[in-house]
Amino acid sequence: MGFLIGAGILAVCLLAAWLILRRPIRQIVEDVHGDHARLLFRQHREWLEARFITVLSQSDQALGERWESAHWHDDVLWARDRQTRRLLALVCVHFDSGPFDFPHNSRHATAVFEFHKGRWWVEGKRFDEVRPDEAVGKGQRYEPVPHSEPHPRRVG
Repeated sequence: MGFLIGAGILAVCLLAAWLILRRPIRQIVEDVHGDHARLLFRQHREWLEARFITVLSQSDQALGERWESAHWHDDVLWARDRQTRRLLALVCVHFDSGPFDFPHNSRHATAVFEFHKGRWWVEGKRFDEVRPDEAVGKGQRYEPVPHSEPHPRRVG
């Protein structure tokens, strides 16, 4: 009888520990995984952008040509998909005004790159007329991932 009570108490304690520690442990794992993913994105960014345009061109040649002439911003907004927990790199792109657009009306979009299974995936996901900061926010599918770039070492 004492063994059953002890086993029950142990099970309750293990369950409580799991409920308390699962979120901080998941956060630590996601942070370590995220640092590696950011490094890979920086190393392969040009290839990823070219692959993005290729994927778009395969589905719609005119769309691919439009994105090929686009201006890609240097900044990357890091986000996480709330449903899949995958890390995302959101890059703002703007297009020059066309002949039928209002003057000074440059259109913009967001290219979405997804990290899973240890590599970056390019599927041509994009948000037309949406900037990265507009795609991320409260009540949205994506949540921002806080990140601070490492500061270069000072040699003194």
